[in-house]
Parts: sequence; structure tokens; C-alpha cells
Amino acid sequence: MERSNQQANGLAGLKPIRTRRAFEEVILQLKQAAVEGRLAVGDRLPDERELARQFGVSRQSVREGLRTLEGFGILTARRGAGPDSGWTVSGDGASGLSAMLDLYSTLQGIPISDLLEIRETLEMQSARSASVRASAVQRAYLVAAARDMEEFADAQQFLAADAEFHIAIARASGNALGQLLMEAIRESMQRAMLLGFKALTNWDYQRELLITEHTDIACKIRDGHGDAAAASLHEHICGFYARVLGETAGRRQPVMRPLNEAAASMAEIT
Repeated sequence: MERSNQQANGLAGLKPIRTRRAFEEVILQLKQAAVEGRLAVGDRLPDERELARQFGVSRQSVREGLRTLEGFGILTARRGAGPDSGWTVSGDGASGLSAMLDLYSTLQGIPISDLLEIRETLEMQSARSASVRASAVQRAYLVAAARDMEEFADAQQFLAADAEFHIAIARASGNALGQLLMEAIRESMQRAMLLGFKALTNWDYQRELLITEHTDIACKIRDGHGDAAAASLHEHICGFYARVLGETAGRRQPVMRPLNEAAASMAEIT
């Protein structure tokens, strides 16, 4: 991209900061620059000294704002002193949203059943949309991805392939926000799902059942049967919850993660 090799030229309108905490105003003004099209993915920001001069605040305040945006997946920091060093707009919102949802779910003790309910609603609509909007390549990919899960006997590898399959449905729906939300929800549920997988005494049977269900869903999307695919997804998600997370079925258990993991997530976004 031609823009990625040069500093963003649309930031001349930055204003000295007089209200709010300084780093919050840094974030708001950069957000406004993006909304107005003066800042785009691939743009490299001026260095911290220049930003501090334009904003009329300390470099520490600028750095705090930039690091917050980095935690949200909006900016990427390239270390070093070369021409490509500094802050670049990356637009990887999925990682930031995942971290925030994961942390919030943990601190608030949100039950995994609540996340599953939202996931079910989102995926059923994604399946309907994908059956109409998906390209031929995307339809074929879904079927292949479901069948290729036979290659993964390890629970952690299988879980990664499972996540990719479900995110691929959201991607094929053509709704960018749906994909973003799906990635965030899956990330928040991942640890509980992995623990559920590893606790199974009949892993081989459950694995084959999940592959069969995935293949059925993928084929219905491929063939344009959106309502049938949505119904199969409903049965798949509810069945998975009852079988794999059976110990918490019927009870509103929070998504549990060790406190040090939650602290690490908080550190990443501050």
C-alpha cells in the first residue's frame, strides 16, 4: 500500500487539549480523524514528539493514548529507529474486542450460558445470510473445513479448527461486524470449551459427532438452505453445551479464568 510508507497527512487539524484527561482526548481526536477519513489503515502516525506538540500535551499522555489504542487492536507499534518504526494504523479490532469482552466477562462473572445464548443467535443469522451471500469458494471452503477436522485428534488443535469453522460461517455471511463479534465471543469461551473437551471420557465419539454436525451445517449453507442450516446450528450449539459442558448445564456458571490471566489481559489494553 502506498499510504503505509508515509506518515498520515490528514492530521493537521489536531487541536491543543484543554479538557478531559489528556490521553482520552488523544484517543478521541484520532478517532475523529479516522471517522472523517483523514486516518486510514496502513497510515503511519507522526512520532510521539510531533504528536505531543500538535496536541499540546506531554509525550507521556500521547504514549498512554497510543498504547490504549494498541490494546484495542487499532494501532501497531513498530520498534526501532528506522523509517518504518513508530505507530501504524492496523485496524485489527477483533483482538482488542476479544480482550475487552474476555476481561469484562471474567470480572463481572457473566455466565457462559449468556455467552452461548448470544453466540447461538448470532450464528443462526450468520448461517442464513451465508446461504444467500457466500461465494462458491466460501461455500466449498466451509465443507472442506468441516471434513478436514478429521485430521485433528488433539483437543486443543481440534478446538482451533472448530473456532475457524464457526468464524468462517460469520465471514461468509458478508457481515463484518458479525465476524468481529463471533471472534470475540469464541475467544471468551475458549478456555471453558477446552476444559470441557479435556474432561470428556468419550472424546473420540464426541469428536466424530461434532465433525458430522459441522459437515451437515456446511452442506446446508452450500446448498442455500439457510433456515435448515440455522436449525442445525441451534441443535449443534445446544447439544454441545449439554454434552461437553454438561457439568454446568442448567446452571448459570461464570466463565472462569485465573486472576493472573485477567490481570494480563488488563495489562495488554492499558
